[in-house]
Amino acid sequence: KKVRVRIVLHAVHLNKIKSTRLDYLKYKVLLGEPVRIKCALFYGYIRANYTHAQSTGLSLMWYKSAGHGDFEEPISFDGTRMSKEEDAIWFRPAELDDVGYYSCVLRNSTYCMKVSMSLTVAENDTDLCYNSKMRFFEKAELSKSKDITCPGIEDYIQPGVEPEIVWYKVRSVTLWCTEPTKRVQKKTLKRLNLF
Repeated sequence: KKVRVRIVLHAVHLNKIKSTRLDYLKYKVLLGEPVRIKCALFYGYIRANYTHAQSTGLSLMWYKSAGHGDFEEPISFDGTRMSKEEDAIWFRPAELDDVGYYSCVLRNSTYCMKVSMSLTVAENDTDLCYNSKMRFFEKAELSKSKDITCPGIEDYIQPGVEPEIVWYKVRSVTLWCTEPTKRVQKKTLKRLNLF
């Protein structure tokens, strides 16, 4: 009976959720690579971090759906390939079945807020070492300095360890894929300054 009461109460509260059905963040990852999806509520909707929200009695739940308006299923984390770590979900590694919309719901008995993020998992293009839809483009003005940052790198840096990031200047896609020794710089830096 307690289980039934909880389910009924849960359904009643879900009808009162302050819902934000925006794709606040769109995550893209190549098949087999790790990716972290952060709950966007803590990065633009509320003025609290995960630890503060938890200390005030709010709990964070994650749901997945195949598309907008589809049924959302609660996520059960296996703790190995897919795990919940504070305000984020880690996929180590991402698989094609992970594609979809992920909603994080922050709630207690009187408060509930939800936001959704999308995840795209893609394979490399045929005969290429990358996916053409997964590249990040940067524009620069001629004869002006431009900093290019490595997108999302902060998610993968271990505390106290300087990452080694290799930047490549791509002149020919096939040359880049077959001869990765054409380096622009090999330094421990997170951004590249072009002069």
